[in-house]
Amino acid sequence: MSEFTRDEAQRVIDTVMTPWLDDLGMVVEELTENGAVLRLPWDERISRDGGLITGQALLSFADAAMVVVISSAIGGFQKMATIDMTTSFLAPAYNTDIIARGEVLRRGKRMVFGRIDLETADAGEGVALIQTSWTLLG
Repeated sequence: MSEFTRDEAQRVIDTVMTPWLDDLGMVVEELTENGAVLRLPWDERISRDGGLITGQALLSFADAAMVVVISSAIGGFQKMATIDMTTSFLAPAYNTDIIARGEVLRRGKRMVFGRIDLETADAGEGVALIQTSWTLLG
């Protein structure tokens, strides 16, 4: 398996995802053997009253981040699709960047199971726990 680099991961975020996700400004911070760490920069466009970051922005971020997580674990990007996302929101996040720490829990030939932990960048407080399953298409 070839090594999947941070630059390649950022290119996936910037070019493979649907264009409206570009507005989120997601940044790949780190790749691991079995996952990745990404940042969602705070912006008033992803928040509502008082700077509360919306669930829609958090789930879009987590779903896109999981593409990088899986790509890192399998050594490169291939077409894939979300099957399921189960989310537990732990606490609200206000006026802060969000960090996604994701890992592949189990990988089969066509199915991948993973986890994304979302936390505030400023205090490291848990915001959401997302368990997800994917199918590899290619």
